[in-house]
Amino acid sequence: MSAIDLILLGSLCQSPKSAYDLQKQIEARNLSRWIKIGSFTVYKKVVQFEAKGYVVSETVRNGNMPEKTLYTITPKGKEVFHELMTRFSVAETRVFLDFNAVIVNMALVDEAFADECIANIKNSIQNTKMQIMEQLPLHKDIPLFGRTILEQQFLLLETLEKWEENFEKELTKERDKK
Repeated sequence: MSAIDLILLGSLCQSPKSAYDLQKQIEARNLSRWIKIGSFTVYKKVVQFEAKGYVVSETVRNGNMPEKTLYTITPKGKEVFHELMTRFSVAETRVFLDFNAVIVNMALVDEAFADECIANIKNSIQNTKMQIMEQLPLHKDIPLFGRTILEQQFLLLETLEKWEENFEKELTKERDKK
């Protein structure tokens, strides 16, 4: 089971939801920025959860609105949710940044292309940091558990900026030795 399972089961612990409502909550929380999760995955997961007995579904209609399927977490689903909370809270902290795959292969390209890739990484870090800086004041009213993730990401990006600056300095020194 994955972090996606934990997020979805956690959302269903709050209240019954349709797959569409789950997807909208993920978007509203900007979780897809940090975890690769799309609408197809959400729909697939709730069907799997139901097959495993983690949720039960009920088709409902509200007035003239089309029917929708609401998923409600079961006691077995809550048990799995708690197991996942424990598993992920004690797991080794691993940070894999997609651009590390670029860094690992940097020696295989010419300097101009390497510099272009480094500039792209630098811009991406700065742009993401700016997006979060803009979001933080807008989300002061959100609960601590959501707001603190934005703050965490901001601090990580500040650290990545410092790392990137140091990387460029070290790379320049390496090139000067040649």
